[in-house]
Amino acid sequence: MIQPLIPKSHFIGIENLVHLATGGESPMLKSHLEILEQFLVDKGRGEKSRYLQAEVMEKARRQCAELLKVSNEEITFLSSATEGINVLAYGLDWRSGDNVVVGDVEFPSDILPWTKLKKYGVEIRVVKNKNWVLDEMDILAQVDEKTKVVAVSQVSMFTGQHMDVSKLSKEIRETGALFLLDVTHAAGVVPVNANYADIAVSSCYKWLLGTHGTAIFYVNRNRLPDFQPPFIGWASVAASSGWKNPLDFALHTGADRFLSANPSYISIYLLHNALNMLLPLGEDAIYQHALSLSKKVRTGISDLGLELMTPTEDHRRSGNVCFMIAEVEALRDTLEDKGILVWGAYGKFGRVRVSTHVYNDSKDVDQFLLQLKTCL
Repeated sequence: MIQPLIPKSHFIGIENLVHLATGGESPMLKSHLEILEQFLVDKGRGEKSRYLQAEVMEKARRQCAELLKVSNEEITFLSSATEGINVLAYGLDWRSGDNVVVGDVEFPSDILPWTKLKKYGVEIRVVKNKNWVLDEMDILAQVDEKTKVVAVSQVSMFTGQHMDVSKLSKEIRETGALFLLDVTHAAGVVPVNANYADIAVSSCYKWLLGTHGTAIFYVNRNRLPDFQPPFIGWASVAASSGWKNPLDFALHTGADRFLSANPSYISIYLLHNALNMLLPLGEDAIYQHALSLSKKVRTGISDLGLELMTPTEDHRRSGNVCFMIAEVEALRDTLEDKGILVWGAYGKFGRVRVSTHVYNDSKDVDQFLLQLKTCL
């Protein structure tokens, strides 16, 4: 019997539900209510409020640096992972003939920003999956001396595949290309080492148990010491002469140079609170918990004869298990009526995603598989 690492009673509204939809939206911690109140109190403290908010932001920054195994100065908070990807897209000096390599099963925001570069003569090379597997060697085969960026998700939102990040990093760097790593479906559920990346981004409203409005943005200082922000605002600046000489200023030396304005402090308060819950559990314990449950999910779905997209091997899997089915929305709605939440992404992708996280247990999986069988 696999027990939850955090009891359902610690979350709002899921004690009588089987919540298997973290890959889309996680449930919210009950302790977030207290943190929201604290934020509202802090915000009403006049000028002191800004110092209180900055203090919480620094605590969250240290937590995220610990989570990603990088230095504090390499972390800041943007509005979304999509913004972080666009910072790289607009911040580089592009030339005709450059190319970007991406996979066909990546999240749209890992692909679409590069399309804006076509007018500069930049080629977008899309690597095709093979039976839902995106082979690292197929990605590397598309990389050459004109490749500027290779964009990869550590864990696929579409298939649940866990990529070999260390192998990709080594080979990509040898070509001189930059490695953009989206860890949205990894951070908080599987170990992440952002040092393998040149830029890493992560949403915070899924496996990190936070909410929308803030995302982790990591810049590798050793690899990109002179990378300049494409957008600048008052928050990008560490020092200035003010009104006496408004054009005299110095950017932050760390990742905060990419922060052009106030971040979403309310979202950062919640992220800090969530990481207070997740980090003490230990990344290995969370990872093994997710692997054990996702194996049980995958085995059960396989036994039902459905088309699985997620690899079998533990090192190729995480918390997401995905399968294809004709009537995605109908299945999702039927399961929801039975008190089971899965993610169908509005039927756009033709697949169902089942996500197991810290509040799930064996009974959740058993109930899901039982009800899934009755729907087929």
